[in-house]
Amino acid sequence: STIFPLKVITKGDLKWEDGTPIKAGDFVYSMKEQLNPLFRNYRADSYYTGATIIANAKEYAKQGQSGLFPADQAYSTYSEELDSLLIFKLEGATEASNAKSYIRSWLESQLGTASFTAAQAASVLKNNFFVENDTVTVESIAALEGKTLAEIKADSAKKAVWDALIGWWQTEPNEELHFFIANFTFPEISFDKVGLYAASDYELVIVLAKPLELIKEDGSLDYKAAYNMSSLPLVNEELYESCKIPPSEGQELWTTNYNSSVETTISWGPYKLESFQVDKQFTLVRNDQWFGYNKAENKGLYQTTRIVYDVIKEWNTAWVAFQAGKLDGIGIDVSIAEDYKNSSQAFFTPSDFVSSLQLQSSKEALAERQEDGFNKTILSYTEFRKALSLAIDRAAFAAECTTSSKAGFGLYNSMHYYDVANGGVYRNTDEGKKVLCDIYNVDYTQYESLDKAVATITGYDLAAAKVLVTEAYNAALAAGDISATDVVKLTFGSGAVNEAVTRQFNFYKAAWLKLVEGTPLEGRLELEIVDKGDAWANDFRAGGYDICMGGWQGAAWDPGYFLLAYLSPDYMYSAAWDTSSVEMTFTMQGIEGHPANGVELTMSLMDWYLCLNGDTSMPYDFSSAALEEDQRLQLIAALEKEVLKVYYTVPVVNSYSASLISYQVDYVTYKYNTFMGYGGVKYMTYNYTDAQWAAECAKVNNQLDYTR
Repeated sequence: STIFPLKVITKGDLKWEDGTPIKAGDFVYSMKEQLNPLFRNYRADSYYTGATIIANAKEYAKQGQSGLFPADQAYSTYSEELDSLLIFKLEGATEASNAKSYIRSWLESQLGTASFTAAQAASVLKNNFFVENDTVTVESIAALEGKTLAEIKADSAKKAVWDALIGWWQTEPNEELHFFIANFTFPEISFDKVGLYAASDYELVIVLAKPLELIKEDGSLDYKAAYNMSSLPLVNEELYESCKIPPSEGQELWTTNYNSSVETTISWGPYKLESFQVDKQFTLVRNDQWFGYNKAENKGLYQTTRIVYDVIKEWNTAWVAFQAGKLDGIGIDVSIAEDYKNSSQAFFTPSDFVSSLQLQSSKEALAERQEDGFNKTILSYTEFRKALSLAIDRAAFAAECTTSSKAGFGLYNSMHYYDVANGGVYRNTDEGKKVLCDIYNVDYTQYESLDKAVATITGYDLAAAKVLVTEAYNAALAAGDISATDVVKLTFGSGAVNEAVTRQFNFYKAAWLKLVEGTPLEGRLELEIVDKGDAWANDFRAGGYDICMGGWQGAAWDPGYFLLAYLSPDYMYSAAWDTSSVEMTFTMQGIEGHPANGVELTMSLMDWYLCLNGDTSMPYDFSSAALEEDQRLQLIAALEKEVLKVYYTVPVVNSYSASLISYQVDYVTYKYNTFMGYGGVKYMTYNYTDAQWAAECAKVNNQLDYTR
């Protein structure tokens, strides 16, 4: 396959905190450990799914894993020795999407659906290519389904059909593999086959399996050069090796305690870890080995020499500490917003985080946790989940439960850029606006503009929500999924049940008790909240409780990749929603000369995602390397709509944080910058030294006034 080498050269001035030079080989080792199949690290797929695909990274990370795969992915070349391992496969939507034969993907584009029988597939082949061939019939092609190539060759009639098929199809070597899947185990592969190596001590070569546009037309670096290359892993080999932990009894994967204490941590950045107390405090101090302190461009910057982070679980406790001058910043809780939001020390920060409700997607898990007289499986009905969404007055929630957040309606907010170079915000596009109108039942054709149509969206329609509750209840009753006396009992879970979380829970509880008034569930709805601790997210994905408050942030400059959080079972909260089987029919318009232009296609949501991100196993490439960003918007919007309309994820607010900053310190700017924030610690300046600040606080008896 085509490879795309990229060379990164350093000046040899990178060092660990102990003064040991950091060399290109350290990055190679770190990537090897990121992809180490013994660990199956959570973020390993960052280098074989999405934009930055390193050659053979997937093969290295997955070695030893078994399953059904397309034969042309399992084997690069065909030989007769494989005949007993190759299974003929035309039929659609009968196995995992990663087990699609190449011909099946082609047939999907011809039939316009991912669900079809072997006979229907055979009919396409017969009617289009073998009209005059009496040996090849619909029945004779369909009879090959599920047979190994060895079995086909052993039967003269079947072999004749196979010979005709491959004689028509094959134009290049090894295309026999296109008709088959294989029960395959990824073979062992050495890391020297992975596309990352050191050309010298200070030259790192990255070999990509698909191109990245990192250079502008004028020869300068594109922003993607920094964006796509900013997260290469880096660990210290000697220390990391000492931190590896073999699998415990009954487990199969290795783990590590690297970066979990002072002893297991080593820095290469501007600060290093000095002390660490679990769930209490950690302290960073200046790392004098960091190369940046010697650069002229940093003169006068990084004035901070010591940073102390305290873990304070209750906001009121933190508020007392802030007023006493012991903290440099604090979020403005809604309880003090009126008095402090106009303070000279207040600032407001937009975030790409959309705070959402996640509703349990596993009907089986809901049923397993039901008790006599109590029901949970009604949550598996789309109408019921939609009713819960429409019963939330998002504007009221934002006002009562947050200080500065705003009502949110989609997976993306104003911080998600589809075209960074030109300032293109996804939510401001026609495609993004139409999604919201469609989901919230606003007919935008009845308005002067899309903007005016979107402005009417509230997400709140209690009357419609009550109708949906009744519809869901009647359907569940008829199906035997609820009894006429069951009480619906739904459990919220949270990582910590503090004041803010309790306030939000009480809002939802009040809204939903009001929702069921006048419906068959009036007086039959109970809601509870439980503290799930650090395991809250994984517990929810495993079906352990019903509703969690959470969401995703990150990839704000790549909304196509961001969809992975809602479509991949490795990331999505709704883990039981099988996006490899859920189909979407879609037509990509306006890409003249592209084979998919104007063609109505039906594929699974996950396959559409893979096409959007340029996966080479897919029949079409809709990545940013193949299409203009404004053309890709069509597919991004279509996938956002598919996620929203099942109501496993219910957006509630677009997050804005309101904060107070201490009189002791100053940011370089209070106008938020998407790329730089407020400049952070690098640009932070001080109005008082620590000693001067202690004296100032003492003057007011450690009761600072931040209302002014």
